[in-house]
Amino acid sequence: MKKLSLQLMNESFAVNKLAQFAELPSIFAKGEMCFIMRTDEELTIICPDFMAPNNVQQETGWKCMKVVGEMGLKEVGVLASITGPLAEAKIPMLAVSTFNTDYIFVMEENLVHAVQALQKVGHEFVHGE
Repeated sequence: MKKLSLQLMNESFAVNKLAQFAELPSIFAKGEMCFIMRTDEELTIICPDFMAPNNVQQETGWKCMKVVGEMGLKEVGVLASITGPLAEAKIPMLAVSTFNTDYIFVMEENLVHAVQALQKVGHEFVHGE
């Protein structure tokens, strides 16, 4: 299994579900880290809790772990090396991949157990860059 360096992000995040054709709130044009995905069923926005839109379906209190370093899009096994131990520990999670790396979200109440499960298989946690 691939051993990874992970960084815990300081912010707490909200996962927000909007209508498929909802207009993107202008706050998301700012420089804060957020993830925006539109499908044929919904618009999902993952953003810091303080930026979460009002009056939408949402879950707050997610913590984020970033895989440190850039990976090629053809890299194999990165998410599996994280999701496997979390599934074994029965920790729900949400993963988002970008061009450069992967981000894994777990609920704040599961964070300590998630870190322990990932360290147990050899992943390390590093401080921010």
